[in-house]
Amino acid sequence: MKKSKFYTLGFTVVLSCVCATVLTFANTQLQRRISANENFSRISALVMALGLGDGSLSHNQIVDIYNQSVTAKKISEMELYEGSRDGKVIGYALEVLGRGKYGMIKGILAVAPDSRKILSLLIYQQNETPGLGGLISSPEWLSQFADKPLVTNGTPGLVISSSEKGPNVIDGITGASKTTHSLVKIINETIAQYLSGGVEIQDLDLGLGVDAVTRATPGYPKNTNIPPNLREEVRRGSFMTPPGLENLALGKTVTSNMEEEPIIGEFDQITDGIKKSDEFDYVELDPGPYWVQVDLGQVYDVFAVVVWHYYKNPVIYNDVIVQICDNSEFTENVQTLFNNDFDNSAGQGIGEDTSYYARWWGEIADARGPDNEGTKARYVRVYTNGGAAEEETRFVEIAVYGK
Repeated sequence: MKKSKFYTLGFTVVLSCVCATVLTFANTQLQRRISANENFSRISALVMALGLGDGSLSHNQIVDIYNQSVTAKKISEMELYEGSRDGKVIGYALEVLGRGKYGMIKGILAVAPDSRKILSLLIYQQNETPGLGGLISSPEWLSQFADKPLVTNGTPGLVISSSEKGPNVIDGITGASKTTHSLVKIINETIAQYLSGGVEIQDLDLGLGVDAVTRATPGYPKNTNIPPNLREEVRRGSFMTPPGLENLALGKTVTSNMEEEPIIGEFDQITDGIKKSDEFDYVELDPGPYWVQVDLGQVYDVFAVVVWHYYKNPVIYNDVIVQICDNSEFTENVQTLFNNDFDNSAGQGIGEDTSYYARWWGEIADARGPDNEGTKARYVRVYTNGGAAEEETRFVEIAVYGK
């Protein structure tokens, strides 16, 4: 007997419903299993990062240790985990979570009870390129993080680099610069938030975009008379600030104590937001110690002043002094944020800051207070007295971050 078209339609509908139910059930069970596996991976990483166990333990043993020796806590807006042994706190574990080059990076950073050093870092989930960025989860590479300080020269965080040295530097991975850049940003934001009592905090975004030359700066030219006062540089970690800061200097008025107009460029280029260092992208002043000054228009809470001198060629600039004040004459409440003048040739006192090589990301003058609050100011003044090899004073940009 030939089946009617209604039978066929009904059979198709019923079959579709059955298939959809089966698939939904299977997907739900799969998601539950994935979630359970991810949760166990996190628990296992917490236990091992705190030194409470190792990879030889069974699933049940790790869960038991976690339940008995790890306590979840919350400080302000941050979750952390307290590890203990025999009733004594042995460390705190922080979740490291953020986007890498190809997907989410998840890990656990364990720190000592006195908050001075890192105990360990474990990455339990990542989707980076095998053999390159994927090496961030290898025990050999991660072993470098043990005993690294949380704070170096007053700045929290680490640096990942294949060329620089210092107590806060981790050797980079060849061919994985984007992955390690993402990872160190995540780690430094985690450390800074922990040290700030759990208050939300983030790496200062300098807003470079496509306007900056994001290449490595070469070494200083050979046969150049490097000044004897050049101090050894320990590169700072990420510059951490509260969210919501903006460049208050953008489009603001710039003046100078130089009587003539600039040799090259116009003063308003210094606050136009363009940080390139090509021909005509800078403002050149007369020889000698001069300053340029930015009027923010009103008093703001200032967190950082970032200065870009000409950097297409490597230059060490003399007498770089960054000051903020609430009056244009700089006669009251003057605060010096940065000073590399080793002999007081600019008449503003002897400074102890590093005479940095020029770099595309600019020199950051720190205006943060002890509790990571800003400093109130309306005017910003930046001195410079040419380069160490008699290069001209050339400003590219001055940005003032605050709110």
